[in-house]
Amino acid sequence: MSHSGLQDTAAQPHPVPTDAYRLTEAEVLDRFGARREGLTSAEVLRNRAEYGDNVSVQVHREWLVRRFLRQFKDWIVVLLLICAAITAYLGDVLTSLVLLLLVLINTSIGFFQEYRSGKTMDALQHLSLSLSQVTRDGRLTELPSTELVVGDVVRLTEGASVPADIRLIEASAFSTNEFALTGESDPTRKYTHAILTEVMVAERHNTAHAGTTVATGEAVGVVVATGIHSELGRIAQLAQSAPQSPSPLQRETQRLGKVVTYAAVGLALVLLVVAVWAKLPFREAVLFAVGFASAVIPQGLPAEVNTALADAAAALAKRKALVKRLSAVETLGSTRVICTDKTGTLTKNEMTVTELVVAGTEYVVHGIGYDPVGAIEALTPSAGTGPVEHDRLVQFLRAGTLVSNARLLAPDDGHAGWHVLGDPTEGALLVAAAKAGVDLVTSRAAESKVREFPFDSARKLMTVIRERPDGTLTAYVKGAPESVVARASRIAEGGTVRPITDADREAFLVAHIAKSDRGLRNLAYAVRSATAEDADTIDPASVEKDLTLLGLVSMVDPIREDVPEAMRRALDARIKVNIVTGDFSRTAEAIAHQAGLDRNGEMTIVTGDELPGMSDEAVVARAVAGGTIFSRVDPEDKTRIVDLVKRSGNVVAVTGDGINDAPALRHANIGVAMGVSGTDVAKEASEIVLLDDSFSTLVRAVEQGRVIYANIAKGVLGCLTSNAAELVVNIVSLILATVAGLPLAINVLQILAIDLLGELLPIAALGRDPEEGRVMKQAPRDPKVHIVNPRSIGDVMYAGSIMGVLAIANFLFFFGRSGSNPFDGPVDAAIIAQATTMTYVTVLVCQLLNITQRRSAGGLFSRYTLSNPTYWLACGAGVVIMLVIVYVPWVQAMFKTGPLSALDWGFVLLAAAIFVAIREVGRIVRKRHTRREA
Repeated sequence: MSHSGLQDTAAQPHPVPTDAYRLTEAEVLDRFGARREGLTSAEVLRNRAEYGDNVSVQVHREWLVRRFLRQFKDWIVVLLLICAAITAYLGDVLTSLVLLLLVLINTSIGFFQEYRSGKTMDALQHLSLSLSQVTRDGRLTELPSTELVVGDVVRLTEGASVPADIRLIEASAFSTNEFALTGESDPTRKYTHAILTEVMVAERHNTAHAGTTVATGEAVGVVVATGIHSELGRIAQLAQSAPQSPSPLQRETQRLGKVVTYAAVGLALVLLVVAVWAKLPFREAVLFAVGFASAVIPQGLPAEVNTALADAAAALAKRKALVKRLSAVETLGSTRVICTDKTGTLTKNEMTVTELVVAGTEYVVHGIGYDPVGAIEALTPSAGTGPVEHDRLVQFLRAGTLVSNARLLAPDDGHAGWHVLGDPTEGALLVAAAKAGVDLVTSRAAESKVREFPFDSARKLMTVIRERPDGTLTAYVKGAPESVVARASRIAEGGTVRPITDADREAFLVAHIAKSDRGLRNLAYAVRSATAEDADTIDPASVEKDLTLLGLVSMVDPIREDVPEAMRRALDARIKVNIVTGDFSRTAEAIAHQAGLDRNGEMTIVTGDELPGMSDEAVVARAVAGGTIFSRVDPEDKTRIVDLVKRSGNVVAVTGDGINDAPALRHANIGVAMGVSGTDVAKEASEIVLLDDSFSTLVRAVEQGRVIYANIAKGVLGCLTSNAAELVVNIVSLILATVAGLPLAINVLQILAIDLLGELLPIAALGRDPEEGRVMKQAPRDPKVHIVNPRSIGDVMYAGSIMGVLAIANFLFFFGRSGSNPFDGPVDAAIIAQATTMTYVTVLVCQLLNITQRRSAGGLFSRYTLSNPTYWLACGAGVVIMLVIVYVPWVQAMFKTGPLSALDWGFVLLAAAIFVAIREVGRIVRKRHTRREA
């Protein structure tokens, strides 16, 4: 089915009926105007006009221009643009250009990261044009799936994708893989008769649904729903309709930007009035007000946040997690609840035989997945190691290959490893036989298939009659243990076959139940001699009787090796983990036990039947408590769970790979799709794609999110500290200018040199700071607790005030050392340039030390300070830029700076030492006070 566009519902005024599964074959053909010889060309055009194209899923791609312009939706960026426009209007072109450059840097970082992620997503989509076998005008032909219309008669074969919702009218051993749609990991056997009662989608066994694949057999059916009216399209629309809410960090920066913008504009207007009242020329007064606004604005903040997130996204990409939107990185760090899928996320989605019972002897099968490598060992070595016992084992496993239609295939250009074509369960049986040395091709070729009775949910059996070269017929049977035992009259034990007893039946079923309780799926094998009459009969009951019970095969979709450790780390981080799956509760419970989900207490199981009867409060309580398995849920159930958790104020991350997961992925704070097994719909609905489908990768991403938030907090507070210092310098400078006629202590370009050229690179490099402490041993942060809060504002203003006072002091002391007295009258312009340079350099040097000190709870002199070489390179670059501004003549002219002597640098370093001393003493005092309180 094409996944290349989203059909507009307005273009399809006649939605197709959804009750086709309740109709007989004749009623289906009549309802949809179909015939077995297919539609005519005219009927195709009519049905396409009435029901629309077979297009359901749009891979949304935002225009590049719009994506770039979206980066300007930031209060700080808008205010910088206003300042640039004002300075340009007043003739200060250079300042205007610098402000515009700053805006360009801020917006380009976020744009290019999102662009790179978008290109990677394009590579993941696999939007290849699939073909379907359809009967038109009496001829069977192949057409692109997008050209199918309601009423077409389609032929489905093993391995094919189902291109639309198709009501089956013929089926031969036909089953489909529906886990992407319903979450059911086993293939679903299909039949053709009408279903008289209303049933849910997963139980419409006479319909093949769009987005699923054919596991076994062949079928013919009538297209009854296409595009957005198929189950695939309906779920895709649920995902498309979900609103996207801002991440916690986006809300934080929006709030900060709004507060800073209001404060900057308000104070700038007040100071403009004061400056005019102080008889500054109006142009100079406006430029001063703009300079003040520039001082208050944390110009480097958007670039710092975007750079940190981009670095984190790049690091996660190397760890197999693709970030589609930068803010998603930080959202992961705030995650309190994870609702994870089971199949393919916690497990490998590769059924594997792990245990056997053969003629009374128990065996353990080693190896995982479809790779036919692994030993088979008897639990009682003396009972199963001889050549006779081995031959008996081989014959038992060979019987499983003879009652199977799947094929085991070696790695090829399209598959990195061994893979199965057909039913995954039958594939697991083939792998087990290959591990014992059975030649799969030769085994089947030696006995030709004469008759097959496909599995159905009533019998719970599958039987194949095969003929040997000598004409002997044998019926091979596999199925549910209780069904096989009920039809057995003999049992293989040791090297003999004897009549089966009630005690044998009870012991066999007890073993079956015990294995089921451990999450294993069991199949029993049996055989009997067959006759020509058996091969001709249409009644399987006449063949499936008087069976000889051979033994039991137990298999499991194995848990990923790294999941238990990842689950431990998630629970240590106090994240509440739930499993939300379409699979059965017993299977999910076994996987949950293996994963360690029950470490903090007993698990709770909520089934899809129980969920509708639960109140919203009860659902939230279970999900927020964690350790809950929601089993047999449909897409609406999963979306309800996610919405309720989100509405309760908790940040929820949801994993999924199927079509049925897309709505929940879109509704969650952070949707995480699987990159390998995930459908295009799931990937499109998510913010993060796990390229290795691993739960452990998700947990590593959560850790990275926590680290990046801590680093962003350092950068935000560090950035605001220099703004506070510049604010103090500007206010004191204005007072001195108003009262005593002194020149301004710093100009606009020097402020921008601090924020753009001096501190921007070091603050951006904080994004690469490693973890300090044990972030995955702490509870998730409360989204209501902000980086900028009364306590942090107090600390920023305190540190900024110290920095500003030291800078003003150096500004004034310089006049004394130079023999000039600005209080007595005008001072030479060169002296003023050097004095403002002292202000600029003092603020910048103190700011670099302030950022360094904020990096670690241990202060400036901790071992952690030496980590992150990129940070020190950035600091070195900032110092080099500062020296260029101070000493290169043509740059001096731009920034109105002057050269400093060694003595001047001594005063700068003295101010820096005083700043560090005050800050370190304050840190030590606070630490001791905290310890006493503890």
